[in-house]
Amino acid sequence: MAKLETYKPIQARVTHKGSIKIKSDTLRKLLKDKRAVVCIFFLSIVVLIGILAPLIAPFDPEEQFYESILQGPSKEHLLGTDAIGRDVLSRLVYGVRVTLTVSMLAVAITFFLGTFIGLLSAYVGGWLDNVLMRIMDILLALPSIILALAIVAILGPSLTNAMIAVGVASIPGFARLIRGAALTIKSSGFVEASRSIGSSHSWILRRQFLPNVVGVLLVYTTLFIGVAILDTAALSFIGLGAQPPTPEWGTMLSEGKNYMYDAWWLATFPGIAITIVVFSVNFLGDALRDIFDPKSSR
Repeated sequence: MAKLETYKPIQARVTHKGSIKIKSDTLRKLLKDKRAVVCIFFLSIVVLIGILAPLIAPFDPEEQFYESILQGPSKEHLLGTDAIGRDVLSRLVYGVRVTLTVSMLAVAITFFLGTFIGLLSAYVGGWLDNVLMRIMDILLALPSIILALAIVAILGPSLTNAMIAVGVASIPGFARLIRGAALTIKSSGFVEASRSIGSSHSWILRRQFLPNVVGVLLVYTTLFIGVAILDTAALSFIGLGAQPPTPEWGTMLSEGKNYMYDAWWLATFPGIAITIVVFSVNFLGDALRDIFDPKSSR
């Protein structure tokens, strides 16, 4: 028992130092990537706009200007007005808060449940692994957006249910990815050494599995933010997500599709906003992938 007690603190200390080094190296490499720096800067501005929406938006997003219905971009309304006289710029600014909040919460659902299922399946193995992965395979047989549609159809159309649907629909792919990375770690020598000295299961998962799958987690989570934004907007576009008069980008696209020729600005500006944000998130995810997997950049 004396050997066990003297060895475990050393292992914990080495793991802790290793995690710090990984974090500092990752940040340093990320800041050297001009593409990543530009994306981080732009996304920071977008998040700041969402936080300060009441101070930045020139009007209330639900205020109606009956004398300016379907008015094009002007000095008073920089991005024009919609079919009932609401300022498009104000709704676009408030839509940042709604879209990003729902998308991030959906990502959080996928992250925690997908990581838990993937690690549990890989670590325990046996019949539990077979059962969990067969369930994930069945869910993977359906595209995530179709699965999200089915979940919203059961729960009912609302912004909260759309968030739950997008998060749950993406769990299978996330769980399979984490399981694959965890299986590689499970067969490594340091995990077997920890088991042989009596380390607890929770300690092994927290101090040896998680630090070694953090790269996969970070890259896939970043890329999934863009997917969550698109899926949330898609559900709102067909009326199963945010309900009017909520200023959400997908809802704004849906409202503007009937005025594409007469009022092009209604769908153009929300579409540009979604495109730019999703592109920025994907570029940032690519930069993170290159950092954690240098072979992919060759």
